Amino acid sequence: MDEPRDVGIDAETERQIAAKIAEEVVGRPPTVGVIGVSGTGKSSTINAMFKVGLEVSHVVACTKEFLNVDLAAPSSDPRLAGQQTVLRIVDAPGLGEDVRRDPEYLSMYEEALPAADVILWTMTARNRAVALDQQYLRHLAPFHDRMVFGINQIDLVEPRDWSEAANCPSRTQRQNIDIIVQDRAERIESIIGRKPVVVPYSATHLYGLQELFTAMVEAAPPRRSWIFSAIKKFDPFDFIPAQLRDRVAQDVGETGRRRMRWSR
Repeated sequence: MDEPRDVGIDAETERQIAAKIAEEVVGRPPTVGVIGVSGTGKSSTINAMFKVGLEVSHVVACTKEFLNVDLAAPSSDPRLAGQQTVLRIVDAPGLGEDVRRDPEYLSMYEEALPAADVILWTMTARNRAVALDQQYLRHLAPFHDRMVFGINQIDLVEPRDWSEAANCPSRTQRQNIDIIVQDRAERIESIIGRKPVVVPYSATHLYGLQELFTAMVEAAPPRRSWIFSAIKKFDPFDFIPAQLRDRVAQDVGETGRRRMRWSR
């Protein structure tokens, strides 16, 4: 959407601009769809990133239908003054859970995903088999241009010696994670025909979530990206485990914290 000019606007034009903004933002809130094969931690990722309480199970699939989670998202953009802005997160049922359910789920994906500005496709680091992901990606080809790929559970990458003190992968883990990311990127590219954005992260440890959310925002279509930029006011400290925040705050100080804030 073109930015309104701030000079020479009469009352009627200003009213029309306000109505258009309301239609763009309130009538169709910025929306992120979180999808992928069952068991990759979609709901856990949403819970970790946005502090919501979706049901999570490590045994059976929980999400059986598309769930819309609307989050209050105040904006400093003057064009959004007085508007009730939200960020909508859509939690989708996992594919591959049951061959009998896949046609139904894929139909639901095709119906719901056109409303998503950005789509996060979740995978797991330890599952080297991506044939199902490739199969479903072929089926969902119309949505490739708005997809970002997240590789969850990197804390479980061998040799599984995650540094709890620093909340980051060990050197050997990091090397293995880089190999995994490169491998997944190549196999995804073979399906979607472009270099994908692939971000490794751990929902359990809140690691890599800032980078993942940034990638999601940057994947928004140009017409809608200004809305995402306007509401992108998360503090990076939101993505640091509580037990580490005091120590990090002392290390960087208030000046460093201000520099860390997302002010795009």
